[in-house]
Amino acid sequence: MERYPVSKEKRRILEAIIRIIDIVAYFIIFVGGCYALFFTPDSVQRELAGADWLVPLWAGFLLVGGGLGMVGRISRIWILEPPADVASIAGAAIYFVVLGGTLFQSVTAGVATTLVFYAMIQMFRRYIELQIFGTDPNVHGFTDRIAEAMRRRTANVAPREE
Repeated sequence: MERYPVSKEKRRILEAIIRIIDIVAYFIIFVGGCYALFFTPDSVQRELAGADWLVPLWAGFLLVGGGLGMVGRISRIWILEPPADVASIAGAAIYFVVLGGTLFQSVTAGVATTLVFYAMIQMFRRYIELQIFGTDPNVHGFTDRIAEAMRRRTANVAPREE
């Protein structure tokens, strides 16, 4: 793989594209939270059958996850992203469970449920990726890890140390 490494310029472009995709993904989650809070679909309200308290909880997870993730990715303060991913996963999981009840009622419901499941998996993937990039095996102790995490910001190009 190292025989033909990607040029620095191409690497910058590819990593910028990944960053933009992440920002757009967090934005979509945030918009989903707004939609859940202000325009809760009737099908969701019917499916909840009296557990209306789940709507603000669900919307809150999506709003916090999308908003915090977007701010973290735009500002390059990566420490904001892991809790954003956890909140996004929780919001998507609630939506998946609610939609799961309508999974076999129509093709549209099946596709929507599948897309929500896929979004949840992608947020989980991002969370794992951040755990890999965000840990330094030479830093021990909780306070040292937090101080190290707050000090670092993501760069345009990941270092290639092999």
